[in-house]
Amino acid sequence: MLNRKHPSLAAAEHTFGIKQMLCERLLSISLMYCAQGIPAGLAFNAFSTILRHSGTSLAHIGLTGLLFLPWALKFLWSGMADNAGKQWGYGRLALWTHMTAILVCLLLAFMPPAQNFPIVLCGILLLNTIFATQDIFTNACAVSHMQGRYAGLANALQVITFLLGMVVGGAGSLLIYERTGWGGVMLCMACELFILWLFLLPLRTCVEPCLSNKQRTPSTFIALFNQPGFLWAILIAVTFKFSGSAMAIMLQPWLIDRSFSITFCGTLQMSNIIWSALGGAVIGFPAVRLMGSHRAVLCLVGPSVTLLGCLWFLQTMELTNHTILYAILGLENFVDGGFYVSIWALLMNWSSAERPGTDYSFLQCGESLTNVLAGLSMPPLAAIVGYERIFLIVWGIGAGLLLLLALATRKLRPYT
Repeated sequence: MLNRKHPSLAAAEHTFGIKQMLCERLLSISLMYCAQGIPAGLAFNAFSTILRHSGTSLAHIGLTGLLFLPWALKFLWSGMADNAGKQWGYGRLALWTHMTAILVCLLLAFMPPAQNFPIVLCGILLLNTIFATQDIFTNACAVSHMQGRYAGLANALQVITFLLGMVVGGAGSLLIYERTGWGGVMLCMACELFILWLFLLPLRTCVEPCLSNKQRTPSTFIALFNQPGFLWAILIAVTFKFSGSAMAIMLQPWLIDRSFSITFCGTLQMSNIIWSALGGAVIGFPAVRLMGSHRAVLCLVGPSVTLLGCLWFLQTMELTNHTILYAILGLENFVDGGFYVSIWALLMNWSSAERPGTDYSFLQCGESLTNVLAGLSMPPLAAIVGYERIFLIVWGIGAGLLLLLALATRKLRPYT
């Protein structure tokens, strides 16, 4: 007589299997987002400092702005990467891109930037291009498996792990450089990425999206543009972060011009990153889980915009106490981190499962291009009108975009 499992036992095993698969997918997403943050942290937070210390001219250092381009322009090859994942496997390609980045790090370790600036610049640009491409595969996994109930959790993990990677690649690289030089930085980065690769290796099947035969048709921009709600989705992506990015860009020169030390500037930046990650986990994830992404955005957009006025307040009141700066800017980043998670949970739920890597990556480029626009426009304007007025302008733009964001969020609701 055949042994049959009790129905309750079979159901329990099925539930356990589902939870185990969910945990493995969340772990694989976290590992990849963390890996992507490491070269981004080097490029955006450490590379220019290393170059200046090694004697590179300011004119050459200005070229480091090019390192942001892969993250802003990855939409150009997101469709091709999505189609390659459908043909050869997203997990396999994620591992190959990851290993390629490790090899690039090993090569760069033997090229001091002072003597090999063009090669090193191209190498760091290549690193960020590789991981911007891996980000497309990561997005495919997240969109396919985390829409709906788990969108808030997935985006909270994205914020936390990517920022953790940026801390390692930015502040961590500077600490290593001070002790071992450029070669030590790149060798340590190769080791860090290799450790993450080893953890990701047994999880490669978890990266694969759930695609039916119909969904395996080639991903195209035409299909993306024709998706209902596209204009509202892209409007949200290109507007929600402008004022926040402008404020973050103006913070560092404002601190320097008020004679704060570089050490304090660095620790304040670290504090802001940590508070942003905590906000995503403590506010963003629970808000999306309890209210849904649509209501979470509408609930958090008001407090987020209100706190954008904190720099104007600090400038007007001439507050220079370190504790006050940590507290006020920490609160602003805490709320903004929660708002950020809710926005991307909304846009994840809108993205099509037929193009799991294309839609979400395309929208991310909207935010990146906004960062570029804020960086190009705000500092020159601040030189003309001064800090107090520029902070007021940034706050006013944020308040003006509040109504636009609320309208776009409501219009997008039927499609999420």
